[in-house]
Amino acid sequence: MNKVTFIHTADLHLDSPFKGLKHLPEELFQRVQNSTFASFERIVEHAVKRKVDFFVISGDLYDEEDRSIRAQARLKRQFQRLDEAGIAVYIIHGNHDYLGNYWSHLEMPDNVKVFGEEVEEVIHPTNGGREVHLYGFSYDKRHVLERKAAGYPPARKDGDIHIGLLHGSEAGETSAHEPYAPFTLKELREKNYHYWALGHIHVRQELSASPPIVYPGNIQGRHRKETGPKGCYSVTIENEEADLEFIETQEILWAKTSISLKEESKLSQVFELCKSEMERFRRGGGTFLEIELTDIEKIGADVLQKIQNGEILEAFQDGEEYQEEFVWVHSLRIKENTGVGYIEGQETFLNEMIQNIQGWDEQSWDEASSVLFLHPQAHRYIDLLQAEEKEEIKEAVLSMLQTSFSYKD
Repeated sequence: MNKVTFIHTADLHLDSPFKGLKHLPEELFQRVQNSTFASFERIVEHAVKRKVDFFVISGDLYDEEDRSIRAQARLKRQFQRLDEAGIAVYIIHGNHDYLGNYWSHLEMPDNVKVFGEEVEEVIHPTNGGREVHLYGFSYDKRHVLERKAAGYPPARKDGDIHIGLLHGSEAGETSAHEPYAPFTLKELREKNYHYWALGHIHVRQELSASPPIVYPGNIQGRHRKETGPKGCYSVTIENEEADLEFIETQEILWAKTSISLKEESKLSQVFELCKSEMERFRRGGGTFLEIELTDIEKIGADVLQKIQNGEILEAFQDGEEYQEEFVWVHSLRIKENTGVGYIEGQETFLNEMIQNIQGWDEQSWDEASSVLFLHPQAHRYIDLLQAEEKEEIKEAVLSMLQTSFSYKD
């Protein structure tokens, strides 16, 4: 069988609003806003340099249903680059950019093929005479809960290459994402395809090696929970075997690190230890870093206060927005289980507060924030809190309570 090479990417979320990061200095926020585009441009650059046969995008090209003309124009320019290099592009749309929503759109180059709302087969010819059969469908509405995998035809034993494109989630698995178009690995394996190009889950995962059933993850982390390298897969299929290479392309890396203060007690020691850890994360690009402090028993109340009131954090952030390879510490906090926690059976004021905060649901948030968001003047200047922001506030409050009640002068 002739060798076939392609790029598999998904979950571009171009033009993501990054609402929870608007508090950043302007220089950093501009880089954040451009980060999804920068990552995708690097993916296209790799495709052109490697002279791949085609390019696969498994859903959620855009972040919102009403995709901006800016995002479409920038995407079109990258498709034109691929067109000039003779590289075809095969696309399925997912729950964020489904077909059924009305939107003003730009015409894309002729090398771009978008799959329709029903499972269909598209044939990509290769220079060696072999054919690649690609199967997929695009969401026609935001919530696709049917088991669409059942509608994919089994591969014919014809010596050709067969690839499935699917935006969905493994049935029965728990994740932060809605269980759209659920499937089982058994279902996918039974199709006898050479590769399954998945999308929807933002964490890179290789669910199966034979055949490869792969989530590339999203191309750019957008908040503190989307940590680690982001990018795409370069795939080569030759003699019935697939070789996979992950390519890191993110503009900004989200990372988390833990620092033990077991042997430290002075402010200068804590400061230098954290600064040294920051330098370890300085790399080709920007980094948003969360630092978690553990083993703080020897730390005095004055140092703890400077951690708690944000004074040390401000010192770490000072001037970083002007660095090309910045390391922006967005969170400096004491590990949650350090100090006092909820003690079962003890009806103390502190226990009640901790239990109350840990049990907050959406209704609790709405009740607590309704006065602010419904205020005739204030509501114009604030955005609704995102899920990640709510979780971060809860963690900060719990950490503050634990530190305040556990350590005294």
